[in-house]
Amino acid sequence: MKLGLQEKIIGSILLVSMVVSIVLSIVFYNNSVEVIENNYVSSVTDNLTVCAGMFDDVMKDTYYTAVNAASDPDIQHMVREYDSEVRAQLLEQLDSYRSGYIESVYCYLPEKRVILKATPSETVEQECSETDMQWLEDVARGQENPLSPKYHTDQTELLKKQSFTYTKPIYDEAGESVGYIMANADERDIFFGCLQGYGNFSDGRSYIATPDGRVASSTNLKSLGEQAPEAEGDVLITTVTAPLSRYTLVTVSDRSVITGHIVETRNQIFALALLFNLMACIPILILVRRMMRPVKNLEEVMVQVGQGDLAVRAQIYSEDEIGRLSQGFNDMIQQVEDLIDELVTQKLLKKEAEIEALKYQITPHFMYNTLNSIKYAAILQNSAEIAEQLEAFIELLQLSASDRGAFITVRQEIHMVRNYVKLQMFRYANSFTVQFDVCPDIEGCYIPGLLIQPLVENAILHGIDLKRSDGLITVRVLRDENELAIKVEDNGRGMTAEELTRLMNGERKSKFSGIGVHNVRERLQLYYGKLGKLAFYSRENHGTSAVITMPISYDAEEYTI
Repeated sequence: MKLGLQEKIIGSILLVSMVVSIVLSIVFYNNSVEVIENNYVSSVTDNLTVCAGMFDDVMKDTYYTAVNAASDPDIQHMVREYDSEVRAQLLEQLDSYRSGYIESVYCYLPEKRVILKATPSETVEQECSETDMQWLEDVARGQENPLSPKYHTDQTELLKKQSFTYTKPIYDEAGESVGYIMANADERDIFFGCLQGYGNFSDGRSYIATPDGRVASSTNLKSLGEQAPEAEGDVLITTVTAPLSRYTLVTVSDRSVITGHIVETRNQIFALALLFNLMACIPILILVRRMMRPVKNLEEVMVQVGQGDLAVRAQIYSEDEIGRLSQGFNDMIQQVEDLIDELVTQKLLKKEAEIEALKYQITPHFMYNTLNSIKYAAILQNSAEIAEQLEAFIELLQLSASDRGAFITVRQEIHMVRNYVKLQMFRYANSFTVQFDVCPDIEGCYIPGLLIQPLVENAILHGIDLKRSDGLITVRVLRDENELAIKVEDNGRGMTAEELTRLMNGERKSKFSGIGVHNVRERLQLYYGKLGKLAFYSRENHGTSAVITMPISYDAEEYTI
């Protein structure tokens, strides 16, 4: 279905309005989402920062507990002199260091292959198996960062649990380590005290990660000790690293939960935009119809003009672009009407001219018949030379006055030049000679008529010395690739630069037919433009050369105007 201009304008306005509404809604929606997410991240970051501070405080207490216990002189003495008599005192001293989040304190004695444990449920000495010894040695080595706790699964307990442990050695008088103090903070206590017990993380999943990326504390007990999972789906991740322990607190939140209510607002905006655009159709339709009234009027006038009514004119409603268009159309119709009147007048004048031409058409035929009669009379009187001259003149007159067209073949042009030369040689008593050098394969090329004759005429009248009998004129027609070159040269007296300028400006014409050198140059430019050229080369007492170059053509209509 083809739409009119009115429907296209209405559709375009509604389309632009809808696009603007949608773009604005999207921009506002994206800005709102960005603000909400930034506020959410800022809030969660603040909570995580507080939790990270609490976590570091707990780790700091645990660290100082391990340091103080390992530096305690009583513990050092009892470790060095450890036997069954000091066992109870050592366990009691270890138990005295438990407080707050410090869930247990261990004293590992590698030489005795025992570990003394002070826990909330008991204080006990426990013999170590090979597995326990290997695990304890690994924990005793500690971390690269001494302030970062060792996160591990306690292998000495029947019920396996995760702990944050700081280990400090106990030295003898010789500086050799004879035992290790291990201060432990239970993962569950840390989780409930630092992560879940403080802050609002209801919109996301939170966990504590070790410096090497393992989950150290989380709601999901199965993930403890495992590598932290990569985020999946459209989520927002917030992280804060504890400055002392270098553990990272992470919250993973679903964006849909954070910005869900904004999506509803966006949909409401889209619905309102659609409703407003539908309501705007009525005023838009009224305005467009008023705007289209001058266009409709112009269309009706154009239809009437197309049916031949040139008297009708478009009504001008305003001075805007449509008004100027209507005025221009009226002016154009007026000009068309004037041109038609002028064309009719010219057509009548042309017919009158044709009638007059028919009346005088008999005159050339009368001249040809009269000249032929004189020629036959000369033959009867045995004047062959006069008859030959008359025959050459008749052919020259017939060729120059014929209606063969603007272009003739090289062969026809050379034939006409030969007849012209016969007449001039008879006139000047054979005081000069003309030689022709024409390539046979270009005799069928088409050139403008009467192109070579004016140059030969100029050479006879203004080139050679007619008082002498050694005058020589050479006419050459050659082909140079896609160009045709015509050269007329004489061995006459030559011309000065001033005479050459006058000749090219048309101030020095042939007396034969009024078709001079200037005419030749003008016709070359008219037919061939810049491809047709006429040039003269001359020096005083060294003769003159006229050279014509033009495109070669075997079609008489190719360059016809």
